[in-house]
Amino acid sequence: MKILIVITKSELGGAQVFALNLARGLKANGEDVTVAGGPGEYLPAELEKSGIPFHLLKKLERSRNPLKALGFMAELKAYAAAEKFEIVHLNSTNALLGVWGLDSLKPKPRVVFTVHGLSLLDSGHAAMKTMKAAYRWFFKAAFRNLDALVFVSRLNQEFALKTGLLAGGLEHKSYLVYNGVDFAPEYLLGREEARSAMADSLKLTSEDWIAFQSAYLYGSIGRLAYPKNYEFLINAHKAVKAVRPNAKLILIGEGPERAKYEGLIRSYKLENDVILAGELHDASRYLRAFNLFVLPSVFEGLSLSLIEAVQAGVPVLASRVGGNEEVVGEKRCFKLNGQAEFLKLMEKAEIVPESAADFSAEKMVKEYLRVYRG
Repeated sequence: MKILIVITKSELGGAQVFALNLARGLKANGEDVTVAGGPGEYLPAELEKSGIPFHLLKKLERSRNPLKALGFMAELKAYAAAEKFEIVHLNSTNALLGVWGLDSLKPKPRVVFTVHGLSLLDSGHAAMKTMKAAYRWFFKAAFRNLDALVFVSRLNQEFALKTGLLAGGLEHKSYLVYNGVDFAPEYLLGREEARSAMADSLKLTSEDWIAFQSAYLYGSIGRLAYPKNYEFLINAHKAVKAVRPNAKLILIGEGPERAKYEGLIRSYKLENDVILAGELHDASRYLRAFNLFVLPSVFEGLSLSLIEAVQAGVPVLASRVGGNEEVVGEKRCFKLNGQAEFLKLMEKAEIVPESAADFSAEKMVKEYLRVYRG
């Protein structure tokens, strides 16, 4: 099959890692796969290493400007028509706009969309009711033009059924496919090696390095952005110290909330305890540096970083949203922004969860091939 995977941005992030893993797996299965997306250096560079073509969609970006949306729809339609893709797999809300242009192609490709999270429609999202209503209308209209609709968590799929997003027979086009990750045996660093490498990247002094090596390190990997809710961890850190006196909070990633988080850290005088590590290439290699991985998100689809932490053998806790319970189990999830419950769980968070589901990249690729073939 000739397959096109479309994603809005090509910078480092969970959705981009998903696209990369899927593209690599499809190629390994003998499929003719191309990835297309907006600006960013990470995805094109990583795809090139695997010999997978990348096509820049110049007019694909996060925007509410209808003229830009129309420009992207025309751009995607022209590219799909020229290359005669059999499958076009869309992977973001902005990319979903392309479904209207693809609908008029002859022959028409099979159009698939993956719901990586419900975003504004999630009950935990603070968006205004009018904005939520607009998004609901948009999704229902777009979904009707799809050939297949993939959810990455059972909770999101059930929410879509209950709230009418899949009304009118759309439930029969709906699939559940978990995100998947496979680590090469040599990829993950051991505890001491991971801490040393992380300390080097943070340019710690020798004195700070000694304290870092013996500290209780907890934290997360992800964009410094609203959905990840890292202010919850910063706000809770002084209370965490009562449970874990030598605790240090490490947040690996970059994003628009950095200035806000830096302000919180200064206001609480936590400069020596909370570290914003910035963006680290292959950050998942450092996972075993953590005593505890925490995902306090406002909403999620199915977090790749959470799956990676479990597969790396790291104890984890997560907010009770999206597919988090499906990855780590009910007993390792806490109520959204529930500090008391989080601290109670943290006291005994030493055991690595065993996932009932199979979150391997190999299984994910097989399931998407089933979706593509209909």
